[in-house]
Amino acid sequence: MCVNLFRPIIIGIHSGTLTDSEKIWLPELRPYGVILFSRNVESPSQLRQLCDSIRNFLGDDIAIMIDQEGGRVQRLKDPHWPRLPSALQIGRLWRRHQFKGLEAANSLGQVIGSQLAEVGITHAAAPVLDLLIDGADPIIGDRSFGTTPAEIIPLATAFIDGLQRFGITAVVKHIPGMGRVYKDSHHSLPVISTPISALKKSDWVPFRMVRGTHWAMTAHIVIPEWDKKPITQSEQGIKRIRETFGDRVIVSDCLTMGAIEGSIEERVTETLDAGVDLALFSNGSDNERRRAVTASGEPRVTREDPLGSSYLPPVILKQLLEKLAKVDFDRTLTDPTWDRPT
Repeated sequence: MCVNLFRPIIIGIHSGTLTDSEKIWLPELRPYGVILFSRNVESPSQLRQLCDSIRNFLGDDIAIMIDQEGGRVQRLKDPHWPRLPSALQIGRLWRRHQFKGLEAANSLGQVIGSQLAEVGITHAAAPVLDLLIDGADPIIGDRSFGTTPAEIIPLATAFIDGLQRFGITAVVKHIPGMGRVYKDSHHSLPVISTPISALKKSDWVPFRMVRGTHWAMTAHIVIPEWDKKPITQSEQGIKRIRETFGDRVIVSDCLTMGAIEGSIEERVTETLDAGVDLALFSNGSDNERRRAVTASGEPRVTREDPLGSSYLPPVILKQLLEKLAKVDFDRTLTDPTWDRPT
C-alpha cells in the first residue's frame, strides 16, 4: 500500500491566491499543512476558492489552519463575517449565570466551526487555555476565559464541542501555559519564574483536564526548572509536556516570532529536534518560506484523516448569531484592533 508522506511543517502563504511560485514549490516540497491570516482573507467566496486551490495542489487531506478565537483574534471579520464575543466576555457571563455562559461558549464554537467548514478550513488555533493573570502582559488578556481553571475548563470544553460538530479540529494554546508572561513573545522571550509546584495546581490544570482534542500549540516561554531554552526548542521541555499532559500532536507557535532566535534553518530544525511534531512558519518572503519547508527535512509524516465537515444552514446560523447578539456581554472588553500571529 502506498503511503503519502509529508514534511512536518505548517507554512503560511503570501496572499488571497496562490502565487505562481507557490503553485510550483508547495506541491514539490509537500508541507503537512497551511496556515491562513488576514492577508489571505478577502471574502467568503474568495476564501473558499483559495482553500479549494490549496487542496488541488497539496491534496484533499491537507490541514488548513487559522486563528479564529472570537474577540480581538478573528481572521474572518466584518464586513463579511460578524464580530464575535471574546473568551473573557463569555467567562464574565459564566460567572453571573453558568448555564448561559456554557451555552454561549458552545454557540461561539458552533458559529466558528460552521464558518470555517463552509470555506474549507479544517483546524482552528483555538481556544486559549491560558489563565488571565493580573498584571501580566496583555498578549493573553481577554483571549482567556478567566482567572481560574474552574472557569476555563467547562467553557473551553463547550467551545471545542461546538467546533467538533462541524468537523473542525481545535488546537488548544499555549501549552504548558503563558498567562504569567510579562513580555510579549512576538517580540522577546518570556521567562516563567513561578515554581512548577504552583503551576501544576493552576496554570497547567486546563491543559490536563480539557477534553475533545489531541492537538496543542506550544508557548514560546522558558521554564527555568526544566531548561534554559524556549520550551518550543527544548527536548527536555517537550518531553515533560508529553509526560505531564499526555501524548498529543504538538505544533509550535510561529517560529518567526521574536522569542525564537537563529537562522530560518536553525529555528525549524531545533524545534523539530526537540520533539515538536509540526513546526509552524507563518511569515516571510517566498524564498524564506521555501527555505523553512526545506529545513523541516524529508517527507516523513502522514496526515490525519480529515474530520467530516458540514456547516449550518443560513437560517440556523442567523439564529445562533442573533442569540449571541442578545447576550448581555461586557462590551468594554472588546478590542477589534488585534491582528498578530498566533
